[in-house]
Amino acid sequence: MAVYTKLTKVQIGELLTSYDLGALQSFRGAEDGIENTTYFLVLESGEQLVLTLFESFSRVELPFYIELTNALNARGLPVPCPVQDTEGSAMQMIADKPVLLFPFISGKHIERPNCEELRKVALFLANIHQQSLTLSLRNSCPGDIDWMRRSWNYVKSSLSDDENQIVEDMLLLQDKVQGLNLPRAVIHRDLFRDNILFDAGEVSAVIDFYYAGTEALILDIAIAVNDWCLNDEDLVDSDMRGEFLEAYESRRKFTILEQEHWQAAQQLAATSFWLSRQESLLRAQQGARQLTKDPQLFRKLLLQHLEK
Repeated sequence: MAVYTKLTKVQIGELLTSYDLGALQSFRGAEDGIENTTYFLVLESGEQLVLTLFESFSRVELPFYIELTNALNARGLPVPCPVQDTEGSAMQMIADKPVLLFPFISGKHIERPNCEELRKVALFLANIHQQSLTLSLRNSCPGDIDWMRRSWNYVKSSLSDDENQIVEDMLLLQDKVQGLNLPRAVIHRDLFRDNILFDAGEVSAVIDFYYAGTEALILDIAIAVNDWCLNDEDLVDSDMRGEFLEAYESRRKFTILEQEHWQAAQQLAATSFWLSRQESLLRAQQGARQLTKDPQLFRKLLLQHLEK
């Protein structure tokens, strides 16, 4: 969450006239985030909403994400779905950019999860995978082999010879894994600590499905483990990973192929975020208007996963 496009009270007030929600009392921009503009709204009724303005998505790309969150919400998962206007549409436009309104969900992000919180995240992930396997929704997944090649070409000159060799090896691995008959469905693909809210010890909301796409389920698990199971040195803790995987498999067992390629999934998950953060960092250095995160964390995780 962040603010790249500044909105006025008049603009937001005009947007709200399309909904049967009442007038705007106050609003404030989010302080963190990477890609989209986010505002927190308070209406005169006291109701709170979250406004998301999409800086890079077009209006033709958003219906998939709207349908996905609606479907998961309808199946009882803690996934906020967009508010519909008086004509039954979820999407509006401001400043030629698409906008969605979401209900505000109470909760906070967990910085250092305990075992019980880990288990609840793992159980949520297993539940979402079980539901996704029943959905007919399909979408190309950000981070696929074509994206990895494009991103690598962009960042190649900023990497050492050894680093470029590692990425080349990971591209070959991705090609191999892509051809396997692994369980696949729409995955979240960004289930980091800042995309889950806890309230009173329970998962109250899972947000930001904008990296979702059809991919191997174990990649989603590996991405989550690479963020939720870190020790004080920002490396994956084997005991925490064990807790996470045990909880996940209490709902959905790994197939034999998934067991055989779990290590590869961890490596590919780390590679993907190393490349994406390295690319974002270079683009920001070249004048792009975006916040960045340290790519070295995922380089270090990749090296850890390559050691075993």
